[in-house]
Amino acid sequence: MQYSKPHLSYEQQAELLLSRGLVAERELLIQRLKNVGYYRLSAYWHPFRVRDAAGNVLPDLIPGTTLDKVWLLYRFDRDLRLLILDAIERIEVALRSLLANFHTKGQSPFAYASASYFPHWRDYLQKWERVHIKRDKKGQIMQRGIEFLDHFFTKYGDSHDYPPLWMSIALAEMGFVAYFYDYSDKSCRRSIAREWQMKPATLSSWLHALNIVRNDCAHHARVRNKVYYLKPHLPAYSEDRNWYFVYSSHIGKWIVPSSVSHSSLFVNPGSAGCILFMCRRMLRFVAPTSQWPSRVENMLHAYASQGVDLSKTGLPQFWESHPLWK
Repeated sequence: MQYSKPHLSYEQQAELLLSRGLVAERELLIQRLKNVGYYRLSAYWHPFRVRDAAGNVLPDLIPGTTLDKVWLLYRFDRDLRLLILDAIERIEVALRSLLANFHTKGQSPFAYASASYFPHWRDYLQKWERVHIKRDKKGQIMQRGIEFLDHFFTKYGDSHDYPPLWMSIALAEMGFVAYFYDYSDKSCRRSIAREWQMKPATLSSWLHALNIVRNDCAHHARVRNKVYYLKPHLPAYSEDRNWYFVYSSHIGKWIVPSSVSHSSLFVNPGSAGCILFMCRRMLRFVAPTSQWPSRVENMLHAYASQGVDLSKTGLPQFWESHPLWK
């Protein structure tokens, strides 16, 4: 099928939305479309679209859908992204520090710069080159515009083709750092996971899941009601039973169920709500005095009071009283 939708001016986009039932002041709507874009904003009026008897989504909007309601969801998603990004930044920085420490303890900080360091990691050294090395057509290292890196090569470049690991790992993307953890030896993986009271396999799964969410947040993608395809593995019951608690309305608290077959906290661990709980769990060790949990609570409660449905984030009811969050 050929894609045949034509270009529309901002004014035409606004008229189209008004004709489909959006309640808005025309000039403000045009301004919002200019600032955000029709396609990006469409994710936030999508929940308000009419559905027929068979459940098919139709172009028209539910009567009474206002630009304010759509914009509320847009602002909520933006604030949620910023809070998630804030938490992941702290986790990522801590991971870099731990890896640099463990991989340079008792050995040269340049030991990593060898293809044999991780023999099973395909094109390992070439991947490092893409991180921080830039060469000209003659193969000579060029300036990168990164002050500490350029200083290193200016002063030590006659003896070293790579900077020490604690410099290099500061420049690597989170996805690369997560794989660096995966390819580390068992002792290193265990030592780092122990810092966060986790099993190495669980930590690896979380790092890769957080990397995908981090990239979405950094590129301003929607996270509110998104389900990520790479779902983190939640800890086994023997590892952390908190993930298996259920809420008892009878006594008004979270309790361990009489039988446990799977984590009952999140129907889908690929949700933003699960990501929030993962960040909360890790920040207990990375930043134990951080006010991040309070800022999350305040933000979520503020939007809930304006009518935002928090269940769309994957958060369970009474989430703020759960042992993993408290």
